[in-house]
Amino acid sequence: MIQIDKITKTFGNRVILKDYSLEIHQNSFTVIAGPSGSGKSTLLNIMGLLDVPDSGNVTLLDQRNLKPFSRSASTMLRKHIGYLFQNFALVPEKTVEYNLKIAMEGYKYSKDAMIDALKQVGLPNILDQYVYQCSGGEQQRIAIARLLLKPCDLILADEPTGSLDEANKYLIFDLLKTLQKLGKTLVIVTHDPDLIAQADNVIYLET
Repeated sequence: MIQIDKITKTFGNRVILKDYSLEIHQNSFTVIAGPSGSGKSTLLNIMGLLDVPDSGNVTLLDQRNLKPFSRSASTMLRKHIGYLFQNFALVPEKTVEYNLKIAMEGYKYSKDAMIDALKQVGLPNILDQYVYQCSGGEQQRIAIARLLLKPCDLILADEPTGSLDEANKYLIFDLLKTLQKLGKTLVIVTHDPDLIAQADNVIYLET
């Protein structure tokens, strides 16, 4: 599914990743953990075609060294990769429905599917509400509902439970495991020890 071979990534004079290699198998649930500044989000962004290493090779679904914003990368992101951003990447002045439709771009539009996805994250009656009217925890769950709607093989998530209370955190745990059972590959960045305990594999990055 993902093969990373001896990549190095620097920002200015700071080395974030050096000669780093990693393999992630299809249908696995992998957590990337480690202290702040260890390169967790950078590594996730490289996997998600939002950044490139300075050197080394990255292979995603048998395609090697795709360039961000290229046609091939855009096709990969649209058809195969779902990304849950730490800041949720929602449009606050638009409705929840508008934000969910983004995940279904290029596919048949279904309001029933949106309502079902919102029910799965515990927000059954929120479709017509504006995002800015929602709490941080609600916005995080809207972003996860959008992820449920997006056709993809690989799910990348940066701190998916960071804004949630205990009850909703375990709701999201169950959804992630369900997605894995449906054949999806999950790569999650988190500090949450409970989520780390759910993973098949844990990658710990040092500063």
